[in-house]
Amino acid sequence: MDYELSDEHRGLQAQMGKFCREEIAPGAALFDEAPPEEVAARMRTNLKKLAGTGFLNLLMGEDPLGSCVAGEELARVCPSTYLAAVSSAIAFGRTVKRFGSDAQRERYLPPLAAGEGIGAFACTEREAGSDLGGMATTAEKRDGRWVLNGEKDLVTNAPIADAFLVLAWTDRNEGLEGGTTLFLVDRSTEGLTIGKPAETMGLRGAPIAGIRLENCRVTDEALLDGAVGAGWGRMQALLEEIKLAVSVLCVGVGMACMEESTRHAKAKKAFGKPIGLFEGVGAKLATMFTLNDIGRMMTCRAAWAMERNDPEGPVLTSCAKLFTSEAAGRIADLAMQVHGGHGYLKGAVVERLYRDARFAELAYGTSEMQRAFIAKDSLDRFSAA
Repeated sequence: MDYELSDEHRGLQAQMGKFCREEIAPGAALFDEAPPEEVAARMRTNLKKLAGTGFLNLLMGEDPLGSCVAGEELARVCPSTYLAAVSSAIAFGRTVKRFGSDAQRERYLPPLAAGEGIGAFACTEREAGSDLGGMATTAEKRDGRWVLNGEKDLVTNAPIADAFLVLAWTDRNEGLEGGTTLFLVDRSTEGLTIGKPAETMGLRGAPIAGIRLENCRVTDEALLDGAVGAGWGRMQALLEEIKLAVSVLCVGVGMACMEESTRHAKAKKAFGKPIGLFEGVGAKLATMFTLNDIGRMMTCRAAWAMERNDPEGPVLTSCAKLFTSEAAGRIADLAMQVHGGHGYLKGAVVERLYRDARFAELAYGTSEMQRAFIAKDSLDRFSAA
């Protein structure tokens, strides 16, 4: 078992780290206070900058470990930008690349890779988050066109997206596995309305809003690869990749918390010596380091399995997402404790990271859902015992 990165991945890590520190980090804190219009403009600029490094193309490519290595560097300095990039390049772009037709790939992928276009994935609804069976959005064939009606909630990138990947019922009688379909809907499509940007607790730079589809008419060309009823299966493949990306986000947030805490522990003095030399503070730093290191190893193992189409890939991504999301919350809490009252002040770096970390346990399958999936896998695996 070799834990060393290849020369190529080490070079990618160094290049991405330098770029993020110089180009992305200086504006990360500004997302917290900026009005929605400025947030949108700043995020478009960041995604355009990332396109210049090839990062968006990397996210859409066939190198899961490379995406993890580079993604951690971005999530470390600006988790919001990382989430927006993942929503565009993986949730939308990677899905189109894997399952779209040649014409759809040619239309949507080059603008995404160049940062000229931004994608969003719309599946969640107010009454259908964890339970997609409660989804109300429908698509009916009328006079040779598909007519979409419904509302999607909490769509990351919605305020800035140029195109949406929308999940809708095409035949309820077939259930989720055969009755749902993915549609590509352009922002300019008549009947599509984008709601007011939502105010979130953390990750305020990743713009979020709901969308409404009201007699929104699209042709068969909007069907992802022309396939009716394949939405559920493609959703499961997509969620595996998104869970891996969220794990990367968590490791990046955890590393940022640890770095801020270590700097503070060296600079802050009490009773004539740096507080890091006190056992209580040192123990917290040690716990943070350990949780980050384990989380990174689990994430890389899941990426390795995904790259090799290992049958254990799905459960490993769930394990990584479960561990890293809960670890990020604990690390952020420890960072706040190391900083004391100054960490609790509005505008402190760890105060922002503390809020950002809370997202991961809720998004793309809660911790409860990950545990249920892992438990089912274990029960199925050892059912003969």
